[in-house]
Amino acid sequence: MKSHPKILINCSNLHHGGGVAVAASFLASLSRLQRSKKVSVLVSSLVHQNLQALGIGTDQFEHYSVVDYVGIESIWKRLDKYFVGYHVVFTVFGPAYFLFKGPQHIFGLAQPHIVYPNNVFEQTLPWLRRLKLRLKYAVLSLFFLRADALIVEREHVKTGLLKQQIFRKGREIPIHIVNSAVDEIYRDSTRWKPVDMRVNANRIKLGILSKNYPHKNLACLPEVKAILLKKYFIDADFFVTFSDSEWKECDERFRQSIINVGPLTLAQCPHFYHALDGVVFPSLLECFSAVPIESMMMKKPLFASNLPFIVDCCQQHANYFDPLNPADIANSIDVFFQKSESERNEFVHHAHRFVQTYPTANQRAMKYLDILEAI
Repeated sequence: MKSHPKILINCSNLHHGGGVAVAASFLASLSRLQRSKKVSVLVSSLVHQNLQALGIGTDQFEHYSVVDYVGIESIWKRLDKYFVGYHVVFTVFGPAYFLFKGPQHIFGLAQPHIVYPNNVFEQTLPWLRRLKLRLKYAVLSLFFLRADALIVEREHVKTGLLKQQIFRKGREIPIHIVNSAVDEIYRDSTRWKPVDMRVNANRIKLGILSKNYPHKNLACLPEVKAILLKKYFIDADFFVTFSDSEWKECDERFRQSIINVGPLTLAQCPHFYHALDGVVFPSLLECFSAVPIESMMMKKPLFASNLPFIVDCCQQHANYFDPLNPADIANSIDVFFQKSESERNEFVHHAHRFVQTYPTANQRAMKYLDILEAI
């Protein structure tokens, strides 16, 4: 009889952004499966906090440890000591940094700079900063090459990776696709946690759930807000979810124009979307972001960059714009809200039906496990 592999899920390196939410969603789904009893997990403090907010108990897993590792310092802080005795280690969003390989390693890859080295975002940067970014991700690619298999969230990511010379040399690394999913909490309003938002009923409420990464292109929001008011007479409030340090780094105009509600746990995200009239997603670079599909699940109109990585996951269910043109962003918002209420409702209804074609979070968890056990 074939023995069951000893599996370790590693989320100890996730401290911010969508990766934390994906890891918490995956582990929450995994905890509801009988197979979770044979899986051990390492979680960062923030992933642990999200799981607690979801009411997930630690006794659902064989072993559960809260440890925090950041980047390459994991090597000399000996992250690999936690890998001893396991057959397979899955780092949900890699790479993991270690000296001695030991077990089989599977890394989730969601680094768009590696997948798309010639992208719109990099074209906006000064040449020296662009060079430093290229060097950084060239080194990161070398660590990804230590994996025995990679998992990506969309077909276009796998295609992009296979075009890169570094992933074509040497041994061939299997690349699996596990489509992302909307967490089950979005379907159960009784589990939503409140968010403190200054909502004005007389204004259109727009926003985005995101870290303030440069490639998210969120610095354009004050200009979009100003154009909406001056040209279209739309008085809109824009909401973001920045940490205190991110908020302090924003310029004065941004802080005066935009409302920051602070970082949210996964359990608070549905409430944030629920309070909005629309979601603005001007990103210049992604492998995949859950924001568009979460917007559709919450029946909120999505205004998004007309770039392949967005069109791939949203198709005709977003209001597209040129992300480098604030006037075009404002125009897309005005065009939508000029439509009749029935037209607007029909748009979000079709988008909501479309997102039902995505796998459930439980299906995603089972597919992850199938891959890990097959390794």
